[in-house]
Parts: sequence; C-alpha cells; structure tokens
Amino acid sequence: MSSERHAGRSVVVTGASSGIGRRIAQKFGDEGANVVCASRSNEPHRGKHHDTDISVPTEQWIRDETDGDAIFVSTDVSDPGAVEHLVEETVEAYGGVDVLVNNAGISIVGDSQSTSVTDWRRMIGVDLDGTFFCCKFAIPYLKESTGQIVNIASVNATEGGSGPAYAAAKAGQVNLTRDLAVELGEHEVNVNCVSPGYVKTPIQDYQDEESIQVSREQTLLPWLGEPEEVAKVVAFLASDEASYIHGADVYVDGGWAAHRV
Repeated sequence: MSSERHAGRSVVVTGASSGIGRRIAQKFGDEGANVVCASRSNEPHRGKHHDTDISVPTEQWIRDETDGDAIFVSTDVSDPGAVEHLVEETVEAYGGVDVLVNNAGISIVGDSQSTSVTDWRRMIGVDLDGTFFCCKFAIPYLKESTGQIVNIASVNATEGGSGPAYAAAKAGQVNLTRDLAVELGEHEVNVNCVSPGYVKTPIQDYQDEESIQVSREQTLLPWLGEPEEVAKVVAFLASDEASYIHGADVYVDGGWAAHRV
C-alpha cells in the first residue's frame, strides 16, 4: 500500500487536536496530504488514562514529521458561520476540498434526568449539527473533486450508552451518512461512517478502572482499540481503494458489537 496514497489531496479533519482525530490527521499527513486541522484549540488534550504526554500541536507534528502539509483553523463546528469560514480557509490554502472527516465530538455523561437542557443542546450541537454544517458547506467542493466524506460515529449509535444525547447524536450521524449517500451517489462523492468501540483516547477520562475493565470484557479481541486502528480504516475509506463502498457504517470495535447488535 503506497504511503503517498493521498499525496497532494486537501483533507479537512475536525476535532484534530487530540485523540482519534489527531491520529487521523497524522495518518493523512503520513500519506502526503495537505491537512486542515480544525478544532476550537490546537493545544492537545492530555488524558487521564490515555495520551498523557502529548504536547506538540497536530499541524506542527505533520509539518515536522511527514511529507504532508498542514494548517490549523480554529473552529467551533456547532457554529455554522465558523464552519463556513473553515471551508473558505481550506479552499484558499489548498484549492478545494477532497476529503472531509467529521470527527469532532464531545461526551457529557449523564442519564435523562441528570443531563441538563444546556448539555443536551451542546452535545447535539457539536456531535450532530457540526457534522451537518461541515457537510453542507464542503459538499459543493467535494462534488467538484468527486471526493469522500467519512463521519466518525460510535457503537453507541445502535446500542445506546454514554447518555441520551451522545447516543442520539451518534445515531443521527449514522443516518445522516445514509441520507447523504442517497443524495451524493450520482455525483460520485462517497459517504461512509466509522463506528469505533472503546478507543484509548482522552474522551475516556470519565471512566474509572472498573468501568474500563467492563469495556475490556465486552470487547471480543483481547485488547482495547488504538487511534491508529481507526485512522487506517478512515484513510482507506477516503481512498480510491474503497470506491465501491458507499453509505456504509463500518464498525472498528474489536468485536464489541458482534454479540450485541
């Protein structure tokens, strides 16, 4: 498999400063892409359990360590004006949009009673509205490039868990993927979704060792996921090698959902 598979392509990755998004952005940089790293801040989030020692901003790492190029655009994906600006900056820097990876997401744990209306709206705003806004403003350019969209959802989209807002938003992402696949198939824009299980990133900070052990027991493979394992699938789905995969929700979960769905 060529390390230059995405050479010269313009790739937008939201939530690129930390976790899965960071490794996705780095993977595209490894493969020669021009990566637009979009997050509210470019300061990496150090986790309590995972990614405890990262310090170099993603875009700097890509420029220093790969053949790709990268810029950072401060973006609140829940703000449509900020997303429109993100796309404009991408087109100005790299001439268009070839790949959009909607990875930005937050999780505020709680049940229906402890989740405030404010927190509900915040999670839906980032995790679902943000995905729609990014697609809306990038699609005209993706049609020009016959590019790819990859949305990052979760096994919780079909199973529930992690709170009502998170599960609802992730389910919305999966079905938005399918609807966009219907819309964009005739334009040869591939749209797919990746649903990770437990992956070792700072979004797991809310968990304690006991709950992490439960995740280990629910995962059929004898290890918990690494961000690299998700990033490799995303880079594949955004490539010509995946040209006939369209409207799919790909589980990257170590078998977590195999005995549950």
